[in-house]
Amino acid sequence: MKRILQMALAVSLLGLTATSALAGGTLYFGLSGEPSTLDTVIQPGTSGRTVKLAIHRGLVNYGVDGKITPELAESYDISPDAKEFTFHLRKATFHDGSPVTAADVKASLERILDPKGKAAFRNELSIISKIETPDEKTVKLILSSPSVALVDYLALPESVIVPAAWLAKNADNPTASPIGAGPFKFAGWTRGREIVVKKYDGYYKPGKPDLDEVHYVFYSDENTRVNALKSGDVDIIDYVPAKDAADLEKGPDTELLRNTGPFMGLQFNTKFEPFSKPEVRQAIAYAVDRSVIINTAFNGLGSPIYGIAIPKGYMGYSEAKANYFSHDIEKAKALLAKAGYPNGFEARLLASSQYSFHQNTAIAIQSELAKIGIKVKLDLPDWASRMAKATAADYDFTVLGSLGEITDADWLSNYYYGGDKLVRTNNSPYFNDQQINELLDKGRATTDKGERAKVYDAFVDRALELSPLVYFMWREQNYAVRKGVTGFTNMPGFLTFQSGLSIENTKVE
Repeated sequence: MKRILQMALAVSLLGLTATSALAGGTLYFGLSGEPSTLDTVIQPGTSGRTVKLAIHRGLVNYGVDGKITPELAESYDISPDAKEFTFHLRKATFHDGSPVTAADVKASLERILDPKGKAAFRNELSIISKIETPDEKTVKLILSSPSVALVDYLALPESVIVPAAWLAKNADNPTASPIGAGPFKFAGWTRGREIVVKKYDGYYKPGKPDLDEVHYVFYSDENTRVNALKSGDVDIIDYVPAKDAADLEKGPDTELLRNTGPFMGLQFNTKFEPFSKPEVRQAIAYAVDRSVIINTAFNGLGSPIYGIAIPKGYMGYSEAKANYFSHDIEKAKALLAKAGYPNGFEARLLASSQYSFHQNTAIAIQSELAKIGIKVKLDLPDWASRMAKATAADYDFTVLGSLGEITDADWLSNYYYGGDKLVRTNNSPYFNDQQINELLDKGRATTDKGERAKVYDAFVDRALELSPLVYFMWREQNYAVRKGVTGFTNMPGFLTFQSGLSIENTKVE
């Protein structure tokens, strides 16, 4: 293994003991794809987020325990009406040695809020009406209306803080070398092969990171990625294929880090005439046999969803509404006929050939919908092309493999809210229902938990009635590591896509 050979050479040259030579070291991380971008405000998928979370930190981030933790802000205060948030910055520096100041926070947030920009979570953060910087270490955010979810959105990888001076020069340069305040600094990107980051000695957390260097190596082929882990060419891999999970869990040289959090479903481009009708979307919800997807795409690993993908225990969940749909071909056909399509129609389904579970989910849906007369043409590009098409709404409908971006109930806004940005990564393009918008606004602004629960109950009723998204199953999202790798955490539930943050805790023996 490359890393072991390097360490052995270091031992022989320096005359060090094996124990001291193994401190720090280099880790090889097998990513399932090359990031399409490292632009901080864009949601590039898990691979891109994994790298971003090595380089950057926000005012706050989700910690490995799933709770929000102070990062560049050492503390913050929230006014009783949840309309003013004051952040007190810690002593921290960016990788260029400049201090993290209130001006950097202001510039970073203003870029997110730019209506002409491409920020993934501009809708959710546009509630910020004013940013005040009373001094170099204090930032006050004033909101247009109350939000109990603001801090959750600031904890996302797309809300990290970068130097104002760097933004002034590079905001529109997609190839600029990123500068952050995270545990590792960007060292290089060999296109088609790897991204390398190196330990930042000025990181504000004493003793972290342990690793000297991390190579994020791109393996778009899942079999090659799994074999790289087994052979020792890499130390960690993401997106463990369902067919390999049991083998990697068995070991003895590998360990499986299991998690259930993501869901599979469909997004509909509501400008495509058939999918503008709720009856058609509901027909598809009734037509698809969930067990076919679970068995075809996930080797039987997963559980069906017959309502909205709200985990048990989360606000909005109810047993009564969890089984709103069922597998009912006749009901599906009747809904199609009611919508004016008794003989079905043709539609293009976007997925990706890069991930077998995406492709096989699409194949299963194609087969299931043929039973009600819908002829599905599959569009299966690589992941980067799939993401480009998704962000441009270049599809009739698309396979959705995602999760709630935050742990607060307002995660639903990213999927259902209309607003002025009607094409996003996770929503159904151009869907914009005033009643749903009002309920989500009210839910975000309501501080009383009991009253807030009633709002989300009403939201679920309306969302099921219109079904702008249809969900099929919960799936596992697993990482695997070589024995001897410690500290890397598959973060709980919805946060699994942010697990790259734990690289600051990771050690390799």
